[in-house]
Amino acid sequence: MTRLSTKDRAVRIELLRARAAIERQSVAHSIQDLGQSLTPRGILDAVLPPRASGKRRPPSQLLLQAFSMTRRYPMVLSLGSALLSGAARRKLRWWKLAAGAVVAWQMSRNLRR
Repeated sequence: MTRLSTKDRAVRIELLRARAAIERQSVAHSIQDLGQSLTPRGILDAVLPPRASGKRRPPSQLLLQAFSMTRRYPMVLSLGSALLSGAARRKLRWWKLAAGAVVAWQMSRNLRR
């Protein structure tokens, strides 16, 4: 192994420091993005089609997204089947009312903006 000169060693140390600073900044940015994506709004944006672009997704793409979501989160499929089962049909009316209330609340919030 060759010995580095003092100047080369100093340059190498500065490069390593710069790389470490970039990695720290990248980690901080990733943590901030993760925090934003785990908010209720971020989760809703990940599940529902994008509203900002003005373009609607075709139903086939929504179906594929729902399928990939059930593969990634098996509890979603379990919850869906429980809601549609015979035991949960009695409570389905309350779920529909709650979902309608949430949709109305979101629409009123969006109209106020």
